[in-house]
Amino acid sequence: MKHHYWEPPIALYLFLGGLAGGILFLSAIFNSFVIPGYGEIFAFPVLIALICVAIGCVFLIIDLGQPGVFWRVWTTATSIIKWGATFLVIAAVFALLYLLAFLDQAWPIFGGLSQFLLPAADFFLIVAGFFGLCIMMYTGIMLSTLKAHAFWATPALPVLFTISAISTGCAAIVLSIGGWPAQITLESLLAAALVLEILHIVDIVLVIAELIVLLTMVLSFAGAGNVTAKKAAMRWIKGSYALLFWVGMVSLGLLVPLMMYIGGGHSAAAQIVAPVLVLCGGCLLRFMVVNTDDRADIPGEIRYYNRVAKPDAEFVKKWEYGKNLF
Repeated sequence: MKHHYWEPPIALYLFLGGLAGGILFLSAIFNSFVIPGYGEIFAFPVLIALICVAIGCVFLIIDLGQPGVFWRVWTTATSIIKWGATFLVIAAVFALLYLLAFLDQAWPIFGGLSQFLLPAADFFLIVAGFFGLCIMMYTGIMLSTLKAHAFWATPALPVLFTISAISTGCAAIVLSIGGWPAQITLESLLAAALVLEILHIVDIVLVIAELIVLLTMVLSFAGAGNVTAKKAAMRWIKGSYALLFWVGMVSLGLLVPLMMYIGGGHSAAAQIVAPVLVLCGGCLLRFMVVNTDDRADIPGEIRYYNRVAKPDAEFVKKWEYGKNLF
């Protein structure tokens, strides 16, 4: 029996949450340890992270199907989504405070507010970066806690999602660093150039690591004794998802950007095309993992369905296969 747990909005929620976490985490690391004193060049990446958080929360509410009672996520003690939503809210609040500290560079009317917040800007980004790290790990842990899904219930998945989140965060910062509302000076340009050089090297390492973890996880499941996990892995390797996996994710999402990073230097391919492909690959990864949702039957489940009245059984069947017509 095929059990369809989540729809595409959850995949987008996981991608955007991980992307926002990666941006905030890397911005905090660079602002604190690499180029302290040039926080304004990370204002636009932080703004992108905020937008990702907002859109991601919208997709989460859409998937829950009951926007009016979204607040109940925080009242369910056993809900893993509660922790993710909490991390997102805290990260968003401190990221917004950080952004407001530099808003006067674009709109002088906010000068008083920005001057008040500016002394604590580094602290705001550190807190946002810490919870960004929590968000990155959570996006993989959220799936790995569902033990009935053998393809998800592996410690490799949180590692894979965290590496992918940092990699997509690198790509987003490369595409946006030094943008609005930062005032461009010679010093800030030099600082941004240094960040780009380091991110270039970091993303090469991350893409290689992601490729190794991804292939190891999929190929190990293909040879595993668990029938459900093996079927899911074989669907990726040579089944219905093979084209998306080998061409979309492995080739265009990882290998091609890797070659551009290594051989492109400061070319447009390395600075623009490669990051865009990394972002697309990260999004595709979440879609494929979320949709690989065949799971083992819960003890007694088949017996329960066999005892369900026929009209109720038809309802359950339509609901499971995403044909909710009610």
